This record gives sequence, structure tokens and C-alpha cells, in this order.
Amino acid sequence: MNIFNTVPKNLKDQRVVVLGAKRSGCAAALLAARKGARVLLSELADLQLAPEMVIELQQAGVVIETGGHTERVFESDIAVLSPGIPNNAPIVKQLEERQIPVIAEVELAYWFCPTPNIIAVTGSNGKTTTTTLLNALFQGTAFTPYCGGNIGVAFSNLILTSAKVPGAESLFILEMSSFQLERIVHFRPKVAVILNITPDHMDRYEHSMDLYLQAKLRITMNQGVDDFYVYNDDDPLLRQHLPDNCQLVPAGIYSTSAKLVYSDEQAIYDQSRAKIIARSELALLGEHNLYNITAALSAAKLYGLDNEHLAKVLRHFKGVEHRLEYVATIDGVTYYNDSKATNVDSVNYALKSFTQPVVIILGGKDKDSDFTLLIPELKRHAKAAVLVGQAAPKLRQALRDVLPLYEAGYSMEKALQLAADIAQPGEIVLLSPACASFDMFNDFEHRGHVFKALVNQLKEQRAI
Repeated sequence: MNIFNTVPKNLKDQRVVVLGAKRSGCAAALLAARKGARVLLSELADLQLAPEMVIELQQAGVVIETGGHTERVFESDIAVLSPGIPNNAPIVKQLEERQIPVIAEVELAYWFCPTPNIIAVTGSNGKTTTTTLLNALFQGTAFTPYCGGNIGVAFSNLILTSAKVPGAESLFILEMSSFQLERIVHFRPKVAVILNITPDHMDRYEHSMDLYLQAKLRITMNQGVDDFYVYNDDDPLLRQHLPDNCQLVPAGIYSTSAKLVYSDEQAIYDQSRAKIIARSELALLGEHNLYNITAALSAAKLYGLDNEHLAKVLRHFKGVEHRLEYVATIDGVTYYNDSKATNVDSVNYALKSFTQPVVIILGGKDKDSDFTLLIPELKRHAKAAVLVGQAAPKLRQALRDVLPLYEAGYSMEKALQLAADIAQPGEIVLLSPACASFDMFNDFEHRGHVFKALVNQLKEQRAI
């Protein structure tokens, strides 16, 4: 099968291997099997799948192997790659040497998407908030939104779910990581959104911002003259790399370009300068969220959503879990969970959101980040930092002359206790790690849930 000429619509009797048996891999295996393929789901780790998932996969005819890839992997016509597997992994190189096409799970799902109505969101920061906000904006409209991708539910799973709702005007709202975009072939969103580009995942991209940027820009590569690219034209890198194959929709907040959505200190307006909502009415605060809001509103306006409906949603939308999430106030100290801040730029945004002194918990698995970029905002906003996890020595080296540093080893419980002891009434304790979570936790959600549980435990102890 030559997948590079036209979008395949039939996988009958095709041999498909899916590499990686986590969320997106299982979803891809089920979708391929239900489209007629003979599917092998192959996982390198000794992973224990949930019993109900094993039953569902086996009922669909999927063969499962865990604890290593066997030679059966190479008896395939197409390989579907889970986003966590890097391009330089030995199994990927071996597939390419055998000229077996390797695609992303989102590419496979796109082949069976019933509509061109796809809004795809990427960027270094703000993807989850913007994607979730878009989903909220399209609730109760003429469209039935399906939200997922890099968050929540895999695109393949959304395709399977939407097939059970015939007749609805479906709209797919997808968060897209650079990892997912690396292996697209035909994937074409009606509206592509890039929020910003700042250093992230440098360990995956050979310390090259250009490689990282090019991966992100692939989101527009298949778009045509009837498609739209919403981009932050306050971002110099995005301004310097504009595509010429689609319609450009700038969505900065400081630039003077003609836009679908404008903002000033008082309000947010549409293209005709009619007020959508006063900024004082927004439930989602901070300049970084103003960028997310204007990007989401620009995409919504492309689909004709009216101002009254948009304002109603914005008055109640408070953001997403693990992103500057209020947890509790204990003895006058306020605790925030920002576990999703896995890079330096996210932490800087978080720090700028507070006027009170901050005790920040930093650390985790380093993604080859330059932690010295934290220094200006730490000097302005932080009174101390508690260091945790694998990146602690590197953080200590970068920040040793900047502010008081405290060591918590590999214990989130100790990190919270230290932070709680340091913070005074009227101050903030902020988990905003600037690192991935995999040295201590399953993912950033797991890290955030542990932090929140510890804060609530502390609240109970102090109440006694």
C-alpha cells in the first residue's frame, strides 16, 4: 500500500503494527482492526494492560505482545508509532531500513475522519487550556465537538466514538504535540493554531530550536487555500515562518495587524470592534491566558459563533486541572498546582501571574532545559525554591546565587513540608516544576494529584 499518494480509506487485509500499547496505541490498534486490518500491538516494556482493554483488543482480533518487539513487527505493511517513541529508536530505524511506512496515530485516525472540520492546536505552552476552551465554546452550538488528541482521548478513539452518533455535524478539536506532528502524511486541519514557540524537548530535537520549530510547523503543511492558520503574531519565530498555502489569521495581543479578535486593557472585541466580553468578567486570568483566549476566539469566529454565546462560556471557564490550579488556603498561605508546567517558559508565565511572594517547588526529569532563563522572574516573584527530583543538581547550579534553595530529594511530601514551613501568611506555595515528571511519577497528572492530596492532608492536619 502506498500511503503517500492518496488518503487510504480501506485497510482490509492490510498488516498494521502499532508500536506502543498505552492510550493512543490501544486506540489506534482498535481503529485499524475495525477498519479491516490485521493488527499487531507491540510494546517494548513489560506493560500490564487493563483486563477490560485486553478483552476489547482481543475481541477486535488484535494480537498483543509486550516485554519486547519480536520479528513479527517487520511482517507489516504500515507501522503506527506512539508519540513517546523517538525517531532514533532502534525499532523505528529498522522499520525504515525495510521501507515499511511509519506514521503517527493521528495520521491513521485522520484517514477515517468523517468531516474536514478539524481544529488542531499546538505550541510550546497553552495547548491544553486553549483546546479545552475551544471544546467549551462549541458546546451547545450547531456542532458536536469531540475533544482530545494529546490530551484526554486519542484521536482514533474519537473517530470510533463519533461513528456511533450518525447525522451530527461533528467537529474535532485536537491538541497536537510536536511528537505527533513528526509522522503525519495527509493530516489536514481546517483550522491550525500555533500559540507560541519557546525552547522545549531539546533532548528530543538535538538541542536545535530549528528542528523543534519545523516539527510544529508541519501542522499547516497539508492545508489549502480554504483552510486557516491562527497564529500568535507577537511571536517573532512564528512571524518569520509564515506558510503561503493557507489563509493567515493573526491572533497576537500587542501587534497592530488586522485581526478577527482584538483586546485592550478593558475588553475583548470582534473584527467589527463590537465588545465580546469585558476583561474584568473573565474567569481565566493572566496575560498568557489572554493569548489562549484570543486564539480560541479567533478559531470560533471562523465557524461563525456569536458574541453572546462566547461571552457566556468565558465568564465560567476557569481553566484546566494542573495548570495554575488553586488547591487550598492554609493558615493564610495559598497553594497552587501547576504540574503541567514542564518547561521554563510555562514557569515564567506562572510566576508573572502572582503579585505575592512565591515559594516555588522546582524539579523532575530534565528535558535539557536552560534553567538560567528562570532567573529574571524568580528574582521578581520568588522568595525561595524547593528542589526535587533528578534535575535538582542542575537547578542548584543554575540558581545558586539567585535565591535561597532547599533540597527535598525525591520526596514530594518533603518538598511540600519545606515550602509550607518557609511560606508566610499572604504568600504563595507553587508547584511549577519546569521539568517532566517521569523520574518520580507516571505523568504530570499523577504528580499534580499527589501534590493536591498532600496539600489537602496538610489542611486537615492544621485544622486539628
